[in-house]
Amino acid sequence: MKKLFSNPFKKRETKYSRIVHRELSQEIATTNDKLLVKHKQTAQRASAMDFAQLKKGTRIKDLLGSMKPDFQRLVDKVDQVLAGALSIFQSAKDISNAKAAITDFARKIEETTNTLSTLRGKINEASEKLVAKVRTWTRRILWVLYFLAGFELIANFGVYQLLGGGALSAVAISILSALVIFWWAHLTPRNVIKYGGGKRNKELLVFLLFATPIFVMFYLFSQMRISALIVSNPEMRNVFVSSPIIPTLINFFGYLIACYLVYTYRPTKAELEAYKKYRLDMEEIERLAQKREALIAERNAELPALQAKLTDHYNFLVLAGQLEREVKTRYEGCFEEFKSELYLRTNSKCDSLFSGDIKKDLPPLELKYQTIDKTQFELCEDLY
Repeated sequence: MKKLFSNPFKKRETKYSRIVHRELSQEIATTNDKLLVKHKQTAQRASAMDFAQLKKGTRIKDLLGSMKPDFQRLVDKVDQVLAGALSIFQSAKDISNAKAAITDFARKIEETTNTLSTLRGKINEASEKLVAKVRTWTRRILWVLYFLAGFELIANFGVYQLLGGGALSAVAISILSALVIFWWAHLTPRNVIKYGGGKRNKELLVFLLFATPIFVMFYLFSQMRISALIVSNPEMRNVFVSSPIIPTLINFFGYLIACYLVYTYRPTKAELEAYKKYRLDMEEIERLAQKREALIAERNAELPALQAKLTDHYNFLVLAGQLEREVKTRYEGCFEEFKSELYLRTNSKCDSLFSGDIKKDLPPLELKYQTIDKTQFELCEDLY
């Protein structure tokens, strides 16, 4: 797990915390001086005792008088000045809130990432081939068909105008020819596939059923225009080829080209639906990717403030722990002064009261800030 901060608990004492630390340290030192005098006097009074008459099992801790309560009050004073109970409660609350916020960000990012992975898992080689096929159809072949239809419209209009007859009929025939090239050429391959059943002979039969009316129509259009030209100009009979087959074949060839392009390149209905689904998935992937990046940016923007708040709590508790240790050190020093004074005044007759281990001889103080777990104040999170 990569940490967001290499050293998030570097000391950043505020001016206020430094003042509190200095004042409390001065008070601890002043109180300690008074307690040293007080407990030297306690040692002096204890030295007047007859150690041979003491009850069996009596230890030095039984003769320390008010040493522990005196220093315990000093520890409690530190806790009181620093409002330790409130600080610990607030620290726990802020730790909980901060980690809940990070957990919520992690949950949202993970959910978005999982959804993204699921959608991206659908994009495979087949999807890429489908996209290539549909885009070839929509961006290339359709434009070729538009060109063929437009060419038929313009070329037929020019030819039929040349052959004679009304302009309105020439326009109507040209538009009808363009519709045949574009619309009927779409309709023919669709029905060839639908009713052909994948059998070549059957597909050819269906194609002939759809192509024959188109051939006849082109033939009749050409025949009518040529007949109109010959009727209006009989002298053209000897210089003009009166057979309508040539313009018919030219128009029919355009129809065949359009049918071939549609039959070869036009995606099926299922493929078009799959492509629409693919585009919706890609739009959703883009939206989720942007959402994920926004969540990460928002999380990373909030983390420094959350971490700084927790770091302030940690530093405050570290300060309290330092002051407690200072009291403890002076407590142990006072005990050593007491011990020295007692040994000196009794000529070491009190030796049987000591075990030689200060942890056994000196009652421990009740400290509240010596078990601070700094990892509780550290926000760690995987960077996605």
